[in-house]
Amino acid sequence: MKSSLKKDSLSLSNVIFQGVAGSAPAGAAVATLTGSAAFALGSLPLSAVVAFIIVLINAVIINRISRHVAGAGGYYAYSREGIGNFAGIFTGWMYIMYQIMSLAFIGLSVAIFLPALLGTVFGIDIPFYSWVLLLILIMGFGYFVSFSGVRNSVRYAMVMATIEVVVVAAVSIIIITAKPSINTASVFTPVYAVHGFTGVMLGVLFMYTAFSGFGTATPLGEEAKNANAVIGKGVLISAIVLGLFFTLVSYAFTVGWGPTRMLTYSTELVPGIILAKNYLGLAGAIVITVLFVNSLFTDSVVFTNSLSRVVFSMSRDNVLPGILSSVHSRRQTPHVAAGVMVIISFIIGVISVITLGGFNAFLFAGIAATLSALLVHMIANASLAGILHKMKLKMNIAMDVVLPAVSIVILAFVFYGSFISIDKVVIIASVSFIVWAIAGLIYSAISRKYLMHVQISQN
Repeated sequence: MKSSLKKDSLSLSNVIFQGVAGSAPAGAAVATLTGSAAFALGSLPLSAVVAFIIVLINAVIINRISRHVAGAGGYYAYSREGIGNFAGIFTGWMYIMYQIMSLAFIGLSVAIFLPALLGTVFGIDIPFYSWVLLLILIMGFGYFVSFSGVRNSVRYAMVMATIEVVVVAAVSIIIITAKPSINTASVFTPVYAVHGFTGVMLGVLFMYTAFSGFGTATPLGEEAKNANAVIGKGVLISAIVLGLFFTLVSYAFTVGWGPTRMLTYSTELVPGIILAKNYLGLAGAIVITVLFVNSLFTDSVVFTNSLSRVVFSMSRDNVLPGILSSVHSRRQTPHVAAGVMVIISFIIGVISVITLGGFNAFLFAGIAATLSALLVHMIANASLAGILHKMKLKMNIAMDVVLPAVSIVILAFVFYGSFISIDKVVIIASVSFIVWAIAGLIYSAISRKYLMHVQISQN
């Protein structure tokens, strides 16, 4: 008998905030947006709007796919159902890279930035070697909350994400209203960006990483009530919430810092905390710092949830070793898959810090995660037409063929943009991605033949 997860455990609101929390709204707002600001500068809000549109297109496609396919496999299941075993296995393989690199990125965000943040903003010095303890702490926290049960972990993420969004949005509104003269619509034009609209689109590349967790709700399909309706709707609503949130925050932080001074914003460690300190004093900076750290701890829970369920699903389908489909007898969580993936992420984090240094390790994990995430999204979006054809359902050419094609072209451009800044870290991350992808192609071919053999022997 195949193992299964706890069915009918999650509501629409749970699914929505799994996606919202997956983007670490407070963490992205106060720190991650600096990458986008380096290119978009004072046109950062325009990059946020364009990224919002791209994410919304992807969310619409996921919504249409999940009406017909919903389970623990997420993107892996979408691609397998729509394009075939080979594409599905390869998508799952790349999804694993995306998620383990994301977990490493999340862990390093705390382990590397927190000591520097405490020293820079608050004048508190802690030993550099504390990064190892912090990495263990955040990854261990993510595992144990995820292990405790899907209801516990998702409700925790729901509460934390709500607090983050409400507080950071309130701070943004305070910045906007404190000095009405700073407000300007010019930040929604390319006038401030490096090389105009080119800078805006490079800003979109980094802005997309802030949104990328919106799809972490897709692997909850086995545990959600009425999953075919709830998963897609949850992803769509979470994308809208995040889009509005990041547009508001990017606008407030840009006008608050000064559109013509955004080059200095992009070089700060955590400019959002500096802004909070300038507008709200030390107490405001402390609150935002706590939310920044908490946001990343919550993110570790969300990504452990989503990764463990996809690995569990692939194992149950005989694509990965059978031990990974083990489910805890009382908690009904895929604890073995979660534990193995967290350990791998921790090892990647440690090795990358030792070989590349702290900040470069952080960049390496982020770039590798982004490349694999973009590829996964492109393949999954291409599966929509195949799913409808296989199920002999009527297609809407505009929504089911043209829209996925447009999204793939846009994502391909963003994917290409990842290679524009050629330095050591980009090269190492790109080579790692290519090696993993080649290994995935080989593994997918072998696994497909094995599955075909199993199916023939069963018949």
